Amino acid sequence: MNKHIIGILITLSNILFAQVSEDSNNCFLNIELSLIHPILGGFGGTIGIEKNKFSYGLNSFGTKLNHMTKHYLLVNAEELAVYNWGVELYSDYYLKQNHAGIFLGLISSLNGFRFNDTPIPQTILVVYSVPRIGYRAYLPKKLKSFYFQFSLTTHFKVWNNKKKILYQEIDTKSIFLISQLTLGMKI
Repeated sequence: MNKHIIGILITLSNILFAQVSEDSNNCFLNIELSLIHPILGGFGGTIGIEKNKFSYGLNSFGTKLNHMTKHYLLVNAEELAVYNWGVELYSDYYLKQNHAGIFLGLISSLNGFRFNDTPIPQTILVVYSVPRIGYRAYLPKKLKSFYFQFSLTTHFKVWNNKKKILYQEIDTKSIFLISQLTLGMKI
């Protein structure tokens, strides 16, 4: 399975860089910071490349799950301490050339749910396919390189290695919605 994931990552990165090398004059780098993850006690960020009406890149996040988010994302894990991390490849299509306004996208997400308070720490790995819709709003002209980006994502579980932890079967939810809000900068 690990060889397949690495192969997919290499293929997608080659596609990404092939898109960029076609015409460097119309490419921009974007960097985004999550505004939601710090509220939950974690971090989240994005780095990507924008070309024409498309955007491609990598998201990463990590956060300790509170009781509410554990119940929302996991089954039978309410009493355990869980740290959730993720690495995601994304591709978005914007309706406008300047990337303002509405966009549609797809994320391939690898998530880990680490259980640290067990005698032997264990991790459940999950792969999600995540369609999303969102909206980007740029700040006024003096700060025109900066923007807020909101998106609503639907996570569909494709694969996981659910485990028995402390004599109970721990699993992840098969489908759920998450909203995201980032502050970004286009370079």
